[in-house]
Amino acid sequence: MAGRWMKGRNSDEIDELNQAINEQSDEQRKIATRFGKAMNDFATERSLETCLEALNLSIQLANIRAKVSNSWEHYARLLEGEVVRLSKQVEKKQQ
Repeated sequence: MAGRWMKGRNSDEIDELNQAINEQSDEQRKIATRFGKAMNDFATERSLETCLEALNLSIQLANIRAKVSNSWEHYARLLEGEVVRLSKQVEKKQQ
């Protein structure tokens, strides 16, 4: 992602966020797959156990999605800071 071409002080943090987002996204996909299976099991069996399993996975899925969303928001703020920093550099060079 952007961290490779950026040379500002946030580059390492952006690289770390990029890695965290990728890991969180992988985890989200795994949980979503398990959740889909759990929902199918619940639809078939209609037991308390399958209900609780689906509920547990839906909570896990919501938590990981919140983490991914927060990471993307942080990533966007860092990128915005880099754009502002680079814009100021360009303005100074033009003066």
